[in-house]
Amino acid sequence: MKKIFISSCMAMSLFTVGANAKNCIMVEELNVEFKNASTIYSNDTEKKEVHNFAKFMKETDVYAVIEGHTNSIANAKYNYDLSTKRAVKVMSELEALGVGKSHVRAMGFGETTPLYDNSTKDGADKNRRVIAEVFNSAEELDAYIKSQKSRIKGIVYKEQ
Repeated sequence: MKKIFISSCMAMSLFTVGANAKNCIMVEELNVEFKNASTIYSNDTEKKEVHNFAKFMKETDVYAVIEGHTNSIANAKYNYDLSTKRAVKVMSELEALGVGKSHVRAMGFGETTPLYDNSTKDGADKNRRVIAEVFNSAEELDAYIKSQKSRIKGIVYKEQ
């Protein structure tokens, strides 16, 4: 798990000596990897990670965008479509596990946001992932999705 501060806690910690811990939460990380050219999890522990994230989402009142990412081995359109399918798969599983449909959205990024070097096998493998970004409100979630769609609009179908 990684620690994030809910916005009210973040503002308090920036302007006061002590933040009120009850306004802060620990956020369960979601980072699911997939087999090459598929929507099949890379190993059995990936599904457990989805279950843990669903439990976290149900225990809190947060919102999440499930982001699909790929490496750059195939063409950009294929990668965008595959990343979207992967994100939708994880989102659908979260919903099947009881996460409210209004609290989770899916978005494919294709090969636009690599975290690792796609020229190495290890890097390319790690770039085949689905992650979650967590927000306090539906409005924050919508603003983030809008900004990311704008950011990748011109590069989503371009070859990198």
